[in-house]
Amino acid sequence: MQSGVFCFRNDLRLHDNEALSLALRECDQLYLVYSFEDRLWKPKKNRRISIHRARFILEALKCLGEKIKKLGNELHFVYGDISESIPRFMEEVGADICFISEENAYEEKKAEDALSGCVPLQKGHGRTLIHQHDLPFQLNDLPETFSKFRKLVEKDLQISRCLEEPVNLNTSKSLNTALPSLREMGFNRFNINHKGYYSFRGGFEAGQKRAQNWIWESHNLFKYKITRNQLKGADFSSRFSPWLSLGCLSSREIFWEVKKYESKYSANESTYWLIFELLWRDFFQFLARAHGPKIFHRRGLHPERPLTVEPADAESLFSSWKMGTTLDPFINANMNELRLTGWMSNRGRQNVASYLINNLGLDWRKGAQWFEEQLIDYDPCSNYGNWLYLAGYGNDPRTNRCFNVTKQAELYDPTGSYQKDWL
Repeated sequence: MQSGVFCFRNDLRLHDNEALSLALRECDQLYLVYSFEDRLWKPKKNRRISIHRARFILEALKCLGEKIKKLGNELHFVYGDISESIPRFMEEVGADICFISEENAYEEKKAEDALSGCVPLQKGHGRTLIHQHDLPFQLNDLPETFSKFRKLVEKDLQISRCLEEPVNLNTSKSLNTALPSLREMGFNRFNINHKGYYSFRGGFEAGQKRAQNWIWESHNLFKYKITRNQLKGADFSSRFSPWLSLGCLSSREIFWEVKKYESKYSANESTYWLIFELLWRDFFQFLARAHGPKIFHRRGLHPERPLTVEPADAESLFSSWKMGTTLDPFINANMNELRLTGWMSNRGRQNVASYLINNLGLDWRKGAQWFEEQLIDYDPCSNYGNWLYLAGYGNDPRTNRCFNVTKQAELYDPTGSYQKDWL
């Protein structure tokens, strides 16, 4: 008999999980584990997870654990970085091999490499819509811009079908490990704001329910390209990103739902636009894989481009930006929504990023790190890829992208109702 461990990370689902399917095929007994990694939950420097994201993760783990229990197994919880916690757990239960879904961002890849140096490790794909093996070019030849990338991959777009949810989880012995509470994870002040336009709940069940409602019941997909730049309301955006970032939903799952919808009704610019944005997400994933730590460097992918010297009162300006007390009410409203709910619209994100970079003259990484802590849909590849793009150190021939936030407010919040909600 082969006994194995499957380590969940940002793939908190049973369906369409390649690495889990591989583990179930190869192991007679399988332990299902999630590790609360110190680098995220107990960082030595800046805090990396807000209470909004922590709550969403714990809800997703609870949902996953309940589903696993229904199928006769149990989700176990360990603590510490996976290169230490997983080998320790494997020794405790006598497991022979570990399985994991591979990531694309630098820190996560380093963690995988460290783990593979300690135990036998097999990895599966699952983070992108397009499998890396199906790209029409080698990763080293990744196009410099998204437009070139999209044109190449759309010529012969090959998307695999989703994998079915397992019916047998190769039951392991129960170790009676319990899901920790927010308080046990160090969150003692529960300042969760409930006045947001939409209440996110973690877990694949909530993600699938959102997809069912937004695509099929309300038909919001059919008008998405028209509504996507709005600021107010629950349905102008799909809001799939939190579930995608944590792996409660897979990109392929969303892709095939869109295709199913198009076959039943019809395709239009809006249905295509959701796939277009899944491709943007893929581009940032592959960008991170190709460039490693460079996406976190101040000059990013363009070390030849000059740096802007920060003003003397940079820390004060940054504090006013993140706390929503700048001189611009439109920026403040967006920043307040982010801090109080863990969410901000795409239009808002572009404006507040431009304001920090161009109006305040601050290091873009300060904003990226604040987004990392606050956003419930945080993903290192998309987050840092987007900030690099706007700062002029990413996949864009321009040296920066500057938004006129006054005109943007007039265009997207003409009556000021959004600002009234958050100021």
